[in-house]
Amino acid sequence: MAVHRIVVVPKPLEALPALPGADASDPELAAIAQRLGVARGEHAATIVRVREVLASEPHVVWLHTPSAEGLAGATLVVTIGGDGTFLTAARHAGTTPLLGVNSSPSTSTGHYCAARPDTFAAVLGECLGGARAPTSLCRIRAEVDGRPLPHDALNDVLFANRTPVSSTRYAIRVGDVSELHLSSGIWFATASGSTAAIRSAGGEVRPLSDLRLQWRVREPYLRDGIVHTLLAGFTASGVEVVSRSDKNALYVDGHGEAFAVPRGARARLYPSPEPLRAYL
Repeated sequence: MAVHRIVVVPKPLEALPALPGADASDPELAAIAQRLGVARGEHAATIVRVREVLASEPHVVWLHTPSAEGLAGATLVVTIGGDGTFLTAARHAGTTPLLGVNSSPSTSTGHYCAARPDTFAAVLGECLGGARAPTSLCRIRAEVDGRPLPHDALNDVLFANRTPVSSTRYAIRVGDVSELHLSSGIWFATASGSTAAIRSAGGEVRPLSDLRLQWRVREPYLRDGIVHTLLAGFTASGVEVVSRSDKNALYVDGHGEAFAVPRGARARLYPSPEPLRAYL
């Protein structure tokens, strides 16, 4: 019988705080407080349920702050939360497959979550027993002047000015074509991330079999007489962006950390050679 080492990464309960002093007579605050209460209650109940299901597994580790060291040697990583928790664990998973549990189906989309509290036991059994195989998901690798960022992106990367209301100045190159742009930034997305931010910006939803990188410029400044041809597209080889400002940065999978791309620095984004394995 195979021996499984399962690492569980739950979203911290404190990440779902109650709304202090919410006035029931204020309809907006009441709605926000009600949603937070539902999310917190469902999440707490899901953690209890996962503990019950995993009680019979001899090698289970609960890890509240995922790291490469903490996930090393695991045969399966189980995340409890939503897509944010899944994306955080994915940064450190390497080749270990992930199984996401949507802990609050009433309030969370859970795009990457194959299980809910009521289906977790059955889905886990299929994963551990081999009846369900992990899917390889393309990721984005980003480099700044030839140095890769610490983590590949599963969903998307945003190149933009650190100040949201400021314009982003850069030169973009795809293949042999290069242009100078002024815009609100550029979205880069994988196929699995094509249902997220880039879709809201007008991008195209793609099947998981599409291993190309999709990019789309946000709110380009279009002056009369200047024709831009690199406002959106797909590439298997990558996109290069040369920063024209010291305030530009790359943001990976929605995490708050900004990776600086100073004036004159060249960022290159392309499909990562190391896909993520996930049960979907």
